[in-house]
Amino acid sequence: MWYIHLMIIPLAPDPAHDLASGLDRLDEALVQVRRLLQRPDYRRRILRDLGAIELATLRLLRAVQRATTADGSGPSIGTVADLLVVDPSTASRIVDRAIESGLLDKRACSEDRRRARLALTPAGQAVLDEASRRRRELLTTATSDWSAREVDTLLALLERLVGDFDEVLRDAPVGAVAEEGA
Repeated sequence: MWYIHLMIIPLAPDPAHDLASGLDRLDEALVQVRRLLQRPDYRRRILRDLGAIELATLRLLRAVQRATTADGSGPSIGTVADLLVVDPSTASRIVDRAIESGLLDKRACSEDRRRARLALTPAGQAVLDEASRRRRELLTTATSDWSAREVDTLLALLERLVGDFDEVLRDAPVGAVAEEGA
């Protein structure tokens, strides 16, 4: 009796396919992170007992804090609109609500009286500090079994991804990314 021995040689993985699959998984993971940060239970844990604060207001306070220069000069509404990726009219409405709530001050710009500069009030800083503490607490819990090296690696790669996205989007002609099938 004759036996035929078949030798199955696995094909080498197609690097293009692996990269495409990995990029699809990365894209989905980024979408999932965004969804997670928009979930009602996330918002409740961050905003609990902070008064009538919305996530948009917290984003505004963070943008003002980050855009305030070392000499204490706060950003304009236009700068905040750019940072929040909203139109100036939307930014203006969010700013107005934050001012009415006592979280922000609007001051005349010393260089150009037609422009206003935004500054956190002590109440706004307190709200931002507490929300930041809560976000950090959630991250601490979510990464409790991660090493410091794993956290640093993720952070370095995310910072690199953000920088690379900024570069690609800055250099791409308007509509080019959409035309390529984004």
